[in-house]
Amino acid sequence: MLTLGMSLGGFHAQNLVVNGGFESFLEFPNASGQLHFVSDWGHGGGASAVPDFFHEGGTGAGDLPQTPLAKVNAYKGKAIAGFVAYSDPPNAKHEYLTGRLAEPLKPGQRYRMSFAITSGRVHEWVDAGVGVSGLGVSMGFGVPDQLEAEKLDLEAQFEIHEALLDRNWRRFTFVFEANQPFTHFTFGLMGRNPRFLRMEDNPRTKAYYFMDDFVLEETSAQIASNMAVGRGERGFAIPEGAYVPNGFTPNKDGLNDTWNLVLPESMTWDVVVADRWGRTVWTEQVSHEVNVGWDGKDDEGQPCVPGPYAWRAVSSTPLEGQTVWKGWVNVLR
Repeated sequence: MLTLGMSLGGFHAQNLVVNGGFESFLEFPNASGQLHFVSDWGHGGGASAVPDFFHEGGTGAGDLPQTPLAKVNAYKGKAIAGFVAYSDPPNAKHEYLTGRLAEPLKPGQRYRMSFAITSGRVHEWVDAGVGVSGLGVSMGFGVPDQLEAEKLDLEAQFEIHEALLDRNWRRFTFVFEANQPFTHFTFGLMGRNPRFLRMEDNPRTKAYYFMDDFVLEETSAQIASNMAVGRGERGFAIPEGAYVPNGFTPNKDGLNDTWNLVLPESMTWDVVVADRWGRTVWTEQVSHEVNVGWDGKDDEGQPCVPGPYAWRAVSSTPLEGQTVWKGWVNVLR
C-alpha cells in the first residue's frame, strides 16, 4: 500500500469516480441506512445491509460530527458514508459500498485510485471499535449480488493488510492496470482470513468505518512503472507471508503506536529506516520470532516529524535470488 502523495507538474487528471465525496444527494439524512439518498452510490445487500450517509446538515442519526457510533468530521466537504465491515457471530454482518465510474476503464491502461478512511472517535458505549484487515477495492460491472448481509467473495485489486483501527483519517493510494472495461467498484471486507484488533479494556464486536473522497485517475506508464503499489519499488516485491505496514500513528493512544513488520518463519531481516535526508533514525533485526517495532523516535530518542520515511531490509538468506527489499512508511501524528 502506497500513501505517498505525488506531484505531476500541475497536471490534473479527471476523477472517474462519480460523486466520490458523497456531496450530491437527494435529501439530508435523518436516520441510519440512508445511503440511497446519495447519487450514484449503491450496495449489494438487502434491507439488513444498507450503509449509512452522514452530512453536516443532517439530523438525528444522519448528523455530523456526532454520529451514533463515533464522533467524526468529514475528510473533505460536508458529507461522508459509513458501513459495517464486520460484526461478530451470531450477528454476523458485512456491508459494502459500490460506486459508479464516469466512463468504462480502458483495458491495458494504468489507473491510480485513492480514498480516505477512519474509525472515528468511537463512543465508549457502543459495540463498534474493532479493527479488521482485508478491507479493499474490487472493480466490477455493477452492484454485486449479496445475500442479505453475508460476506462477498470478490477479487480485489487492492487490500489493506493491517487490522485498521484509527481515529484519524488515513488516505490510501494504489495503482493497478485495468484488464476489463470496468464500470463500477465495490469497497468492503475482501480478505478471506481477516485479522482483528480489539480494545482489551472494552470488548467490542463490530468493525465500522467512515469513508470519503474516492478518486480514480489515469496515470502515466512512466510513473506507474516506478511503483508496485503496496510493495515499494518494482523489483522489490514483499515475500509471500510477509506484511509491512505503510504507516502508523505514534501518538500513545494505544492504537497503531508502533511500526511492526510481520515475517514468515525462517526469515530474518536487518531493517534500516532513514529520513528524507538519508539519516538513519532506526535500525533493528526482525524475524518471525523477534518483532521489535519502531516507535517513531530517532536514534537519539526524539520523536520524528510526521512524513514519509524510507525503509530498507536485507536478508542473509536469498529468496528466489532476492536479498534486499525496500519501500516507504508514513509517520502520522
